Formats: sequence, structure tokens, C-alpha cells
Amino acid sequence: MAKAVTGFAQKKVSIDCVEHTIQKIPFRSYLEMEDRCTNRNGILQKVPYLTELFKHCVVSPKVTLETFDDNFGAASELAGEIESFLKSKANQGTDKETGEE
Repeated sequence: MAKAVTGFAQKKVSIDCVEHTIQKIPFRSYLEMEDRCTNRNGILQKVPYLTELFKHCVVSPKVTLETFDDNFGAASELAGEIESFLKSKANQGTDKETGEE
């Protein structure tokens, strides 16, 4: 596990031979993000959701939706990795101050 600069747990994932460092965000922040990106009919709006997910959870290299204009699969895979990491059980040996084990 990488050192968490912001105090949140981080993880490295490789997507199409590019290593990305992703980080967890507070549960409340994640729920607020989902609320902001859900329309009045209860449907999650993908563009604002993925824009925020990449902005707040990808530490390096920084990416945007435009990074993946020609590679939908990589964008979907990265989003899946982030969501899986966010929803994973916290490691009990992780220091909440530093995010390190």
C-alpha cells in the first residue's frame, strides 16, 4: 500500500500498462457525490459521476474523461477498480492518520 499523502488509504492499480494510484475518500463524501450526480428520477448520471470519481480518487497520474476518449474499456476498468476499493473493508492494521499499514 502506498503512503497516503492526504491520510486516506491508497492502492496502485495497473490499467492498460499504466500504473494508477487511487485513494479512498470518506464515506460521507462518496454518498454526497452520488447524490449530486443522481437526477430527480434516481438515475446516476455517468459523466458528472465519473468526472468526480476520477478527480477525487485518482492521485496519479491525474486523469479526466478526455484521457480515455479512445479507450472506453480502460475508463470502465479504472472506475470499477476505484469503486471496488472504496467499498472494500478497511484494513484493521491501517493507521487512520497516515493511511499506512
